[in-house]
Amino acid sequence: MANVRQIWFFLLLLVGCASLAAAQEASVSALAESAPDGYSPAVVAAVAEKGYEVKLDGSPVARIWFVSELALAASGSTELGVSFGQLEGGSLVGIIQLLEPWKDYKDSPIAAGQYTLRYGVQPADGNHMGVSSYRDFLLLAPADQDTDPEKAYSLAELIALSVQASGTPHPAVMALYPVYEAVSEPAMVKNDLDQWTLAVPFDSITLGLVVQGHGEIEGY
Repeated sequence: MANVRQIWFFLLLLVGCASLAAAQEASVSALAESAPDGYSPAVVAAVAEKGYEVKLDGSPVARIWFVSELALAASGSTELGVSFGQLEGGSLVGIIQLLEPWKDYKDSPIAAGQYTLRYGVQPADGNHMGVSSYRDFLLLAPADQDTDPEKAYSLAELIALSVQASGTPHPAVMALYPVYEAVSEPAMVKNDLDQWTLAVPFDSITLGLVVQGHGEIEGY
């Protein structure tokens, strides 16, 4: 019985430490400046001049500029676990400037720097189960390697591009979650797993970008 109590105490301690590590407060605010140098002129032209800065516990962690208009697929996906099947696979969604090292949804370290954000869907196979309740992700690619906003990458091409951001055999990923709150401007909300998520409304879609938190280590 003593061993059981010790195990439970250890598990509770781990949960408590994880809670302390998570940001207690989050905010997003509009930026006065347009996208910084480091992106191709074509990519800069594809995103809105108005960007947003995300802060966790008062510290700026990322600046993001979204495309003026999302690229929609000719026929949307209705696959199980896909929430944003109306988006064109591999299409540009925005650009991100990480102001400090960041952990992606696989809990992999991503260096501070400038990246593009492109939409991809996690494969429905046994190697990728359990990472997230949803299969939608944004994949980060180095800004100097992703210069054509009109290019719609295949998933294989997008992964090959994104591993240059992660430095591992797996792409650098930011999970996308559905947003159930009504938002008229980008806002910080909590997703199903109590993770800080940037809710971004477009014409008919509200994307939920998970900026802090991760799923299981195994998988995509």
